[in-house]
Amino acid sequence: MTLEEAARQLYALPPQQFTAARDALAGDAKSDGDAALATSVRALRRASASAWAVDLLARDAPDDLVALAALGGRFRTAQTDGDRSALSALTRERKEALAGLVARARLLASDAGHPLSAAALAEVDQTLRAAVADATAAAAVRSGRLVRALAADGLEEADLTDAVAGPAPEGVAPERLRAAAAPAGDDHDDEGGGATGSASGGGSRTRGRAAARQAAAEAARRAAEEAAADAEHEADDAEAALAEVDERATRLAHDRDDVLDQLRRLRDEFAAAERRSAELDDREKFLTRERRRADADAAAARQAADRARAALAPRD
Repeated sequence: MTLEEAARQLYALPPQQFTAARDALAGDAKSDGDAALATSVRALRRASASAWAVDLLARDAPDDLVALAALGGRFRTAQTDGDRSALSALTRERKEALAGLVARARLLASDAGHPLSAAALAEVDQTLRAAVADATAAAAVRSGRLVRALAADGLEEADLTDAVAGPAPEGVAPERLRAAAAPAGDDHDDEGGGATGSASGGGSRTRGRAAARQAAAEAARRAAEEAAADAEHEADDAEAALAEVDERATRLAHDRDDVLDQLRRLRDEFAAAERRSAELDDREKFLTRERRRADADAAAARQAADRARAALAPRD
């Protein structure tokens, strides 16, 4: 297993699973006798929610990201040529491409069980815009190992410092991924003179102190970045949970409205049935009276017929 393979594997996981999986991979590397790889793997930082979603795109839609980078190349050519017609058409194409990729990232994140907040989706859009504006940023996006959002306006290159985990992706100069070293302190002694040996020793001590301060500052910066990333993830989780509650409340409101509509329909149907029942009762009473009247008429007719037959009977 290489560091790049480990990073691609880890950044494919939902952020909440990252730390445990990273430590497990580091433990495996150490058990295999590769202490350097174990140290490098353990130093990998959890990606922000937006960077993780872009990493999902790098796996699920690599061709679309290649097309996005190519669009950026055509955009820069049109800008250089001052081709307003081409820029207008490319602007529309960029808008459609970005909308489709952001929607796809949102769906991929939801399917992975970690819905994106509105702020994270905005960062996904910002990162993809950087991929259009900067070819190096596009290469970082396609790596699938992005750990934070990117930004570029087309005038200046995107800042890629600590933006990609593991080795530099193809097309990205390694120095673009590292912070610039702090300048070393002056090598003269405090007295402004003295023997050469004394000045050299003082310079070494000064450089040592500067290196120590730089290392401490770097460690503090990384700790602050990790704390900020953790806080961002917690905020994203809270926003996602709130969005889920809102969605459930919306569904509940819709269900309640459906039940109320059904209840109103049932009440209307019941009232109509009651009216129909009353009409049928009135009809039944009318038919009962008509039947009695018909029975009486029939009885009277039979009696008249009997009398008529009796009158016609021969007499002895």
